[in-house]
Amino acid sequence: MLTVFLHVCVMMTFTHSLSLPEETIMPDVDNWGTPPPSTEALPEETIVPDADFWVTPPAPPSTEDDSFGGWHPSCPDGWSMHSQQCLIFVPENMTWDDAQNNCHSHGGQLASVYDDFQAYEIQAELKRAGHDHGEFWVGGHNSPGNPSWSWSDYMEMSAFADFCNGDTVEDEHHCLQITFTEEKSGCLESMDCETELPSICGNIIM
Repeated sequence: MLTVFLHVCVMMTFTHSLSLPEETIMPDVDNWGTPPPSTEALPEETIVPDADFWVTPPAPPSTEDDSFGGWHPSCPDGWSMHSQQCLIFVPENMTWDDAQNNCHSHGGQLASVYDDFQAYEIQAELKRAGHDHGEFWVGGHNSPGNPSWSWSDYMEMSAFADFCNGDTVEDEHHCLQITFTEEKSGCLESMDCETELPSICGNIIM
């Protein structure tokens, strides 16, 4: 009888252990709503420029009266600036060759007179020096082997202001002078190169 009773107790204990569900482990309520830290790399910090850098860019340099692209030419001391050339009046009477050498020693050459406007500028320079009229050496010349007139500057232009006689006369004279009178304003004329005249030195700046 005792054996049967122990057998029944063992069976009841075994049956009870089978009927109990496995324990469900609930997460800690304090951890809810706070996700675990991510192991992914965070993006690099975006640096916002300081507001002091957000400024209006400086205005471009003024182009007013800037026909030389930012470079402002100047003339040597004693010379006068004109639209396309520096000029200086030399009052001493010299032959054409001596006048040319004198201009070279000052960094220029006898002035070129491509057109009537340059003749006007030469006249303005003469008036500034107190000489309204007269004959003055300029840089035109030719030679017995080449009777065509040319200028002594580096431009190699064959343009000329008006000649006093209306034409580029080719004669025995090989040097050009410019004449200013009440009747003839800035016209060119050939002259014996050994004649001694005042002169105009020029320096093209264009």
